[in-house]
Amino acid sequence: MPFNVGASHTSIATGAAGAVAAAAGAGAADVASEAAFQRQLAALTASSTLAAERDVELRVVSTNLTTIKKVADERVQ
Repeated sequence: MPFNVGASHTSIATGAAGAVAAAAGAGAADVASEAAFQRQLAALTASSTLAAERDVELRVVSTNLTTIKKVADERVQ
């Protein structure tokens, strides 16, 4: 008993190819999103490091100014 499956195989193959293409497109979008996220994370890390360095510099300057002020106050007395 022969089966007439030519049309259905074509439909299945076309549907499968479409699904693979859609998955590849979604995969490429995921990769692009991940790359963008990693760039943003690197920029945030750099910015955070810079802020921490500036905070340390500010503490050093503040400590020096406090020391100078204390010395000046002692001289006045």
